[in-house]
Amino acid sequence: MKPSLSLAFGLTLFVVGCGLSQRPFVPTHYYSIDLQPPAPSPAAKPVDCLLAVRAFDAASRYRERILYRKAGPAAGYHEYDRWVEPPAEMVTAAFRRAIEAAGVARVVADERLVRRSDLVLDGRVTRFDEVQGDPQWAADCEIELVLRQAEDNTVLLATRLAANRPAKEKTTVSFVEAMNANVAELAAKATDAVAKALAAYAARPRPKP
Repeated sequence: MKPSLSLAFGLTLFVVGCGLSQRPFVPTHYYSIDLQPPAPSPAAKPVDCLLAVRAFDAASRYRERILYRKAGPAAGYHEYDRWVEPPAEMVTAAFRRAIEAAGVARVVADERLVRRSDLVLDGRVTRFDEVQGDPQWAADCEIELVLRQAEDNTVLLATRLAANRPAKEKTTVSFVEAMNANVAELAAKATDAVAKALAAYAARPRPKP
């Protein structure tokens, strides 16, 4: 006597279910770019302007999933290692806090919180990779910045900043530590570049009313 179709289907589900129940659970780990805010500079002489920092953009491959690169064009994403926020959001916050602490402008604020500003800082994350090289891994980061006058879009600064730092070990944790150090380095360089651009902006002769 042949088993009925329903009985055969039920046995199939039971076997599949048993196979799935034996698969080990792998938790998803989340990582952040979480820099300590720099100490305010007491010697800073802020330029009398409101500097709005616009939310940075990023290449479409940089979202919550951590991207890794191997030799040549090979790349992929970690299945269970992710950023708590897209890299562009974390880098924007780190740069804004660094520039604000440096006291280079009278006001430094998120562009979404102000109606009018004198200057706008915009950026784009073009590399934010875990490079799985041999013999070691590295964190590779590149960010483009543009500082403009809000009134007429005159460009005061256009620069590309990059940092590449080896990871201590071939682990995601070590890669994240190296990337945090990269962002801290580039935030400091960006602050210096913005400070110089603002000084040049303040030194410009103003038209008489």
